[in-house]
Amino acid sequence: MIFELDPESTDFPNPELANKDGLLAVGGDLSPQRLVSAYASGVFPWFNDGEPYLWWSLDPRMVLFPRDFVCSKTLRRRIRKGDLEVRIDTCFEQVMRHCAETAREGQDGTWITDEMVQAYTQLHQLGLAHSFETFQNGELVGGLYGVSLGDCFFGESMFHTITDASKVAAARLAEFCLMHNFRLIDAQQETHHLGTLGAKPIPRKEYLELLDASPWDQTLKYRWPSHTVVLLIGGNQGDRKGLIESATYLIGQRIGHVSKVSAIRETEPWGFECDQMFLNQALLVETDLGPIEVLDHALSIEKELGRVRKEGQAGYASRPMDIDLIFYDSLVMDTPRLTLPHPRMHLRKFVLDPLTELMPNFIHPVLKTRISEIKI
Repeated sequence: MIFELDPESTDFPNPELANKDGLLAVGGDLSPQRLVSAYASGVFPWFNDGEPYLWWSLDPRMVLFPRDFVCSKTLRRRIRKGDLEVRIDTCFEQVMRHCAETAREGQDGTWITDEMVQAYTQLHQLGLAHSFETFQNGELVGGLYGVSLGDCFFGESMFHTITDASKVAAARLAEFCLMHNFRLIDAQQETHHLGTLGAKPIPRKEYLELLDASPWDQTLKYRWPSHTVVLLIGGNQGDRKGLIESATYLIGQRIGHVSKVSAIRETEPWGFECDQMFLNQALLVETDLGPIEVLDHALSIEKELGRVRKEGQAGYASRPMDIDLIFYDSLVMDTPRLTLPHPRMHLRKFVLDPLTELMPNFIHPVLKTRISEIKI
């Protein structure tokens, strides 16, 4: 049975009532309210120009769990080569139009009509639709877009004009999802390309159960900057909690949006003996700054909050504020000024505990181990 949607309501019928091809309903519109309701219900729009709005819920459903993303040796080498840069949310509509223009096997024309572009661009402006964009020498050469709700990313389409460009964007999406504790990336239909990246079909019933458990009120509803930084902040002098609050505020003002924080933990001094206990907290920060710019701002904030770094000083000592840069995406670098990931983070329980709280499935880019599985 195919249902006709009530124009006065954005509710959808039970997706389990879709016909054998997955078609559930016709009608309605592409308003932001209806699109959000559709994705939260396990439904998506897919129709050709000139057709009525068609709404689908496929069985099985193709899903990529971020922890299962397959980064082949070839793809790893391409990412390390460094000639492709991935940005987020800098040219959403352009990505959609490239996807619309991409010829696909067995498909005549595109479902990404001007009306679809307008509808999803409006979702993007509301902070609910996002694009991952691959550039080479300043030129857009690949990317993907989709909708984000709760801890789910609903992938819509991808394109590439050079080899591996869409796969590099997909790798960055998987990395972002692991850093932000997303549970799944919806890939809708089964394709060989998605299968090579680790996606797999699951029964619709299982897919709907995953959606039912999603925390919709925790949606990252804003324009996503291109990089995610993990900082550990804290100190053992002065108003410890007040200084953490001040540091968090200044980080939000100068480095980027603080999207998530761990619980504040009281810990013993590390590397030296002292009666004063430390308070520490981990932050996830979204930024468009480069890693050295982040470091410079962190050092400036430390100084502003009373930290005095003496040139040539050896060992550790009490301080009112310490800001350590733990991760910058999955970047690996070793320079006289900055080493990433932080070279001693895996030896420190006061670092691992808050990181396990925030991003347990994120894979340490050097140790190749999930944060929750690193043992001291």
